[in-house]
Amino acid sequence: MLPLIGDEAIRAVVALEMMISGDYITPTLNGEIYLNKPPLFNWILIAVFRLSNANSEFWVRFPTTLFLLAYCLTIYYWISKKLGRQMGILASLVFLTCGRILFWDSFLGLIDVLYSWLMFTNFMIIGHYFEKRSHFRMFLFSYLLTAAGFLLKGVPSLAFQGITLLVVFIEGKKLRNLISWNHVAGISVLIIVCGTYYLFYYFRNPEYLDNAFLKLISESTQKSAIGSGITKTVIHLFTFPFEVIRHFFPWTLLIVFLFNKKIFRSLFQNPFIKYCILVFAANITIYWFSPVTYPRYLLMLVPLAFTVLLYAAKVHAFAKTGLYLTAGKIITLIFFAIAVSAVVLPVVFKDDLPVDHLYFKVFILLIMVLAIFLSFRHNQSRYGMFYYAVLLFLVIRISFNLFIIPYRQSMSWVTLCRSDAIKLGKATAGEQMVVMTDTITMHNVYYLTRERNDILRYSDSTGPGNWVIIDSSMVNSNFSKEFSMRVPYNYQTYYAGKFKD
Repeated sequence: MLPLIGDEAIRAVVALEMMISGDYITPTLNGEIYLNKPPLFNWILIAVFRLSNANSEFWVRFPTTLFLLAYCLTIYYWISKKLGRQMGILASLVFLTCGRILFWDSFLGLIDVLYSWLMFTNFMIIGHYFEKRSHFRMFLFSYLLTAAGFLLKGVPSLAFQGITLLVVFIEGKKLRNLISWNHVAGISVLIIVCGTYYLFYYFRNPEYLDNAFLKLISESTQKSAIGSGITKTVIHLFTFPFEVIRHFFPWTLLIVFLFNKKIFRSLFQNPFIKYCILVFAANITIYWFSPVTYPRYLLMLVPLAFTVLLYAAKVHAFAKTGLYLTAGKIITLIFFAIAVSAVVLPVVFKDDLPVDHLYFKVFILLIMVLAIFLSFRHNQSRYGMFYYAVLLFLVIRISFNLFIIPYRQSMSWVTLCRSDAIKLGKATAGEQMVVMTDTITMHNVYYLTRERNDILRYSDSTGPGNWVIIDSSMVNSNFSKEFSMRVPYNYQTYYAGKFKD
């Protein structure tokens, strides 16, 4: 229902331009070579577009849903393998129902869920095969995943790989084993996989190969302390932990179970929990020192943190500590309060919501919350709080689907921008069109490209009778204005038409 956001539109436009041009090696954006990201995610979108014979918002976002489900199953597999089935179920469900996933990243057509799934799997494979002393398999499989990660997001994959390998080999007191033929074999896999793509890229664009690597490096460093300055970095160092707690609320409330020295120390007695702590602490520094950090960049590390928090809660539960009994009741009340608010608030703001049968839907949701509450009161399970909280959050998500998404669709400026772009794209399909303003939002470009099935290029000149898109500063008596098109950036309006001369 909702229009694509900027980054989603970039991924979709690059995929569409590859399909239109027939060049699946060279990513382009508005016809210009696009070097910010390698093309693996674009290839996945192309495959989805081809198989579905459609390229709507649904199909742009469809892979994310599949990858999220695969990610949750992977969390369940590894955590249950190391800590038991119940912990595996809880860890996967807690990740699925944290705020950032439930209300944002679960339905956006971005790289990050797929990328995080691969990186988390890589963490697990490195730890597992190191423990089994199967270094050849560890290097082989981990570098294969690193290669896939590099073709998705570039340099960060190398950082995750290097940091995690250092963690396990230093902790295992086998640092010398990093220099081995097994390691050379793993690096060779990375070089072969990534090198094959860049060899084809070189044959197609020999003059742009250096730029491709430089752009990948700058894409990473400009978001770090190097590219942001000392002031922003220092501020970020203090605010980052609180930002993480906020974005992955409410399960980050479980951090209270770390506030016990004896239990905190006991976490390091479990080898797998110790590994999760070390890998999380070592890799989180990449983003702790990077002021331009979005919450979705952390999705590969979040299951590690949640697993540690759940394990700490488990230790408290078995010990029947006062903290567990008190905090458990408080957290449970908070969860129920959030659920009731999410169901009741639509009634308070009913005049603003474009929703049919609102009271009936609210009534059904209240019945769900009441059923969960009554069932919870009669549950004696040690971990009942977690399972019922998951159910509550899913009810909240249903409320979000029923009330908030239709509201956003009907009221947002971006929805109006989408309508304008689709109307313009359909009216000018099959005709020449260029953009003659300095910039245009990718949101509009996606809908124009989709409807016109043609690459929308920038140009400082055009032939007579061709369509052009300009901003308000260029409108003059020589321009015949046919369409107006609202754009998300600063609530501006652009115009499409033809120059008379």
